[in-house]
Amino acid sequence: MSTQAPHRNPPVPPPGAPPQVARAYARTKATRLLSAGTYLDPGYRRDVIRELLHRRFRVVAPSYGYDAVSVLAHALAARRLRRIQRGVVAGSAVALLLLAIGPLSVFVAAQLMFWVLWGSAYLRRVVTLHILMTRLKETGPDGGFDGSYPANTKLTDALIDKIDGEQGSHGGLVFYGGFRPFVGAGLPLRDWANAQLLLGAPWNRLAARKDFELPGAGRDLDEVERKPVLPFTVHDITSYVAARMGAELREEARRDERIEGLTVEQRRYTTAIRTNDRTLGAGWSRLPGLGDLPDVHWREDYDAAREYLCVRVGSWNEELVTSIFVGFDLKGDTLHTEFYTYVLGPLVREFHLVDRLPNSFDRRLAVRIAWDMVKAVPSRCAALCLWPLRAFPERFLPERVRRLLRPWRGGRSTIEFTTVGVTADTSEFRLARYANASVDCGALTSVREMATSDTYHHFFQKTDALKYSQIVERRLLQGIRQFLDEHQVDLADHDRAQTNILFGDNSQAIFGGHNENFGYNYGPQGPDSPAGRRDQP
Repeated sequence: MSTQAPHRNPPVPPPGAPPQVARAYARTKATRLLSAGTYLDPGYRRDVIRELLHRRFRVVAPSYGYDAVSVLAHALAARRLRRIQRGVVAGSAVALLLLAIGPLSVFVAAQLMFWVLWGSAYLRRVVTLHILMTRLKETGPDGGFDGSYPANTKLTDALIDKIDGEQGSHGGLVFYGGFRPFVGAGLPLRDWANAQLLLGAPWNRLAARKDFELPGAGRDLDEVERKPVLPFTVHDITSYVAARMGAELREEARRDERIEGLTVEQRRYTTAIRTNDRTLGAGWSRLPGLGDLPDVHWREDYDAAREYLCVRVGSWNEELVTSIFVGFDLKGDTLHTEFYTYVLGPLVREFHLVDRLPNSFDRRLAVRIAWDMVKAVPSRCAALCLWPLRAFPERFLPERVRRLLRPWRGGRSTIEFTTVGVTADTSEFRLARYANASVDCGALTSVREMATSDTYHHFFQKTDALKYSQIVERRLLQGIRQFLDEHQVDLADHDRAQTNILFGDNSQAIFGGHNENFGYNYGPQGPDSPAGRRDQP
């Protein structure tokens, strides 16, 4: 089940342009800034290509307001510009070296090499600025960003379908890797859990309340005459709460009070471990679908798929995303509720540079770029001479050499990747050597999380993240209360829990969650984590 706010689709491409599929988040601000970031941050560009292209065995993380296909296409285009520049420099260096051995003097060859380095760097910078100033700017002389992306031979239809299908989680199934199931949602903000006994509502609630409030009333809890609880399933309460959330926060709300970026989905989260066990037949490497999973709610095993209601609010044109994951379980006439809040903060500040560029490329800008390239050529020449040292670990190189090699290393890497969790083999015969090799193919991170800033750029971004989490939480508790009331469940336990969750100071001891600071909580990573540093300037 999924209810999602409508989004504008990119316009029809002109004749001769490569065919492109209109995806929901192709024109969001997050997609535009992430695409621009592939030209501005070589480390981020390399991570995007490695995660989405080179590691196709890994499942793509769910999308939270961005289009990974567009980001990958621009990353490949930026890499192609870089490779063209390097090819021109390398080919010219070889040709000039051969000429220097023959008829050309070393001094003239060095001068020509200087101009080759200057010309290749100048042209690449001009082309990059043109792309950022026209195709990736919100508004420009050619209309600005329209959701289209450059074609590339490596961006095949099969790869596009894979990325689009997996990041959209169209089947309602999310494959995660490592420990954290809610991959792609950002950093944890707050969580709590509650267990409520499903007792029937008293026939006379007012009389029952007086019996317990008056001293010496004496009637035991079991002596209260109660209505029979109307039976329900986890699917019933999840679907009810999902429908109420969508209706109250968007469809039935007044126009000026609607949360337009609201998305309500039911998703199941499971691991994705592939082995090379050929005895499993032709489907040994295929990931399971919803039809392949047992019809058991919240199984307790390592491959269990647990269903959560995902309520997502994309604000600031999808640059700030607040996600709330709610899970229900029924055990022993007790309703257990889990509530997790995650926040995707704004993108790194460097990616916003695209909005500060001029609207047109004039003569003055061309002269400034030319002079900057003249100043940069000596360092480029030194870096080219030290190029063989780029394979050495940075800790063994002097700081001056590290600065020169930084452009050739491709910038900083923003994420570390792991594929298989390996533990020490302590068995008597070291039997792990005979076990089938396995690879964790679940998503470990998203291209959106790679580019998330450690701090908020605007005070109101912080307040909006808190605002939407509180609004969704309050509506969620109200929806659960309405559902239980319709099924004749005693609401006294729920009302006490709701008061503790929203206003209480002792909820940490009651619910066992990270609720030390109601309203804004740093989650399990503590106030010194990136989430805790968001309120720093």
